[in-house]
This record gives sequence, structure tokens and C-alpha cells, in this order.
Amino acid sequence: MTTRPVGRIAAALRERLEMAGCYALRDAADMAEIWFSPHLNREFTVPRRVATAEEANAVLRSAGMEPAFPTSRSGR
Repeated sequence: MTTRPVGRIAAALRERLEMAGCYALRDAADMAEIWFSPHLNREFTVPRRVATAEEANAVLRSAGMEPAFPTSRSGR
């Protein structure tokens, strides 16, 4: 299993969201941001610290996107 440093997963996630047309609306709590997904026409939460591929994929699913980060469970 290949692991990216914590900051790289979060940066790659935000880049993927922006490329898909999602955008940050505002800060939510101390540890999250509210984003908008044009795919679902609704808001979703993105944690400020995304440390694992599983967490990144959960955010993508909440944005209406397919998981894109390989995990130990995905067999990739």
C-alpha cells in the first residue's frame, strides 16, 4: 500500500474536487469547511485534515463523485 503524506492527500482531494466543479463556500467549525457540489446541487463537509485514502474517498462520495484514491481494501 502506498501512503501519501497527510498534506498531500488533502491537497490532492481539494484539487480533484475543484477540477470537478465543486467549490468552498465557508468555514464550518474549527476542523471543517462547507463545500458545494454541482453534481448533487447541495452542500457537503470537507474536514481540514484528511489523513487517509478512506477519508478522502468518503468526501468524494458525499460530493456525488466516485472514489478515486486507492485503499488497502480496494485491491489496487
